[in-house]
Amino acid sequence: MSTLPISLAFARNILAFSRRQLPEAAFARARSAIIDTLGVTLAGSRHEGSAILRSVIEPTAALGKSRVLGTDLKLNSLDAALLNGQAAHMLDYDDSNSYLHGHPSVAILPAALAVADERGIEGPALLQAYITGFETVARLGSAVGRRQYTHGWHPTTTIGIFGAVAAAGVLLELDEAQLATALGIAASFAAGIKSNFGSMTKPLIVGHANRNALLAALLAKNGHTAGAQAFEHPQGYFAVFNGGPETVAPQFLTEDWTAEPRILDREKGVKQKRYPCCFALAPLLDGVLALRAEHGLRPDDIASVAIGVHAIRFPHINVPQPVDPLAGKFSTSYTVARALVEGAITMEDFEDQGRFTDARTRALMPKVSLSIYGHHNPSGATVVIQTLAGRVHERYVEAAVGTTHDLPLTADALKRKFLDCAERALTPAAAQALLQRLEQDQYA
Repeated sequence: MSTLPISLAFARNILAFSRRQLPEAAFARARSAIIDTLGVTLAGSRHEGSAILRSVIEPTAALGKSRVLGTDLKLNSLDAALLNGQAAHMLDYDDSNSYLHGHPSVAILPAALAVADERGIEGPALLQAYITGFETVARLGSAVGRRQYTHGWHPTTTIGIFGAVAAAGVLLELDEAQLATALGIAASFAAGIKSNFGSMTKPLIVGHANRNALLAALLAKNGHTAGAQAFEHPQGYFAVFNGGPETVAPQFLTEDWTAEPRILDREKGVKQKRYPCCFALAPLLDGVLALRAEHGLRPDDIASVAIGVHAIRFPHINVPQPVDPLAGKFSTSYTVARALVEGAITMEDFEDQGRFTDARTRALMPKVSLSIYGHHNPSGATVVIQTLAGRVHERYVEAAVGTTHDLPLTADALKRKFLDCAERALTPAAAQALLQRLEQDQYA
């Protein structure tokens, strides 16, 4: 058991991990995650929420070398991290992770990319920093468990900010003491509540976390201080965010990090999204779309659709009457109705008012019910569709496509997703050329 302050032991392990010779499989997984994240960032940059934030930030932002994706802007690294962080999560199309109970890549990559742009850092170093950030959020997520998630905190930001600190700190070449200080500063910067899910503020706080993580690293590099016991203090991070040290397993942070990188975990690693909406909707949408295709179901055939999910997922997607298309990203009734009407779920379903108010969709929504099922599996869903003719079609989905090593999104599906997203901000030729560069780790 380490007797060092947790922030110092944490920092020591982060830096030691960043110097490891990692297997090529870890780099391949990171490469796929980065490409996927850059694609959804480009698409998110065209959203109204991203335009609003740019309109507020740009007039007072200092110019710099860090790109604002989807635009011609090059700003200082802090503002670029903010803008790209928000855009990356704007569509809720980015990857997830079961250690974090949130979205790792959007919490790590924007800050790391801003530093890489500013300092002219090449692809391999960015990949190593990203994997280090991923390991950091996975280990902190293991240490704090689900308590933050179930008590209303947004772990993507309350935990994810430390992954961004780790990645940025590695690229900024912080020493052990500086990185410990940066982690302590970030413990005060950590923020995010789930009551803002379904609004523009959910992705905004992801941008805020990236900016503040980078700010923490820069402050520490320049001699700023933080409390040595920012995590374990009676009024520190563990007490405030987890309710006390008895709910935390700090050994995940303080003991050696020599095990296989968690980015390679077959069940809890990178979970890439097939649909641009809340991750909890993915298994039930897989089931609905499969039954629709197998039985030739049409919207006017449907008498009822009963969906069952785990209790931990229920609150996020129990939104029977979303107020606008963006809120529809968290609505079982809306997404199931759209899936039955169109046979697909697309980005436009959460942007286009015409789709949101479509008469067939509106007629189906009251027929969709959501309940807590009896399975212990938090990643699954049950779907029971009854037709007006009295036929009943059922499906249990153990896990959504893209969420485990054994159910991956195919390389072709990820390529199509990237190009579909990137072409919202680039010409098709430019999007294809960008993909080819990214596949060669050319991020500049």
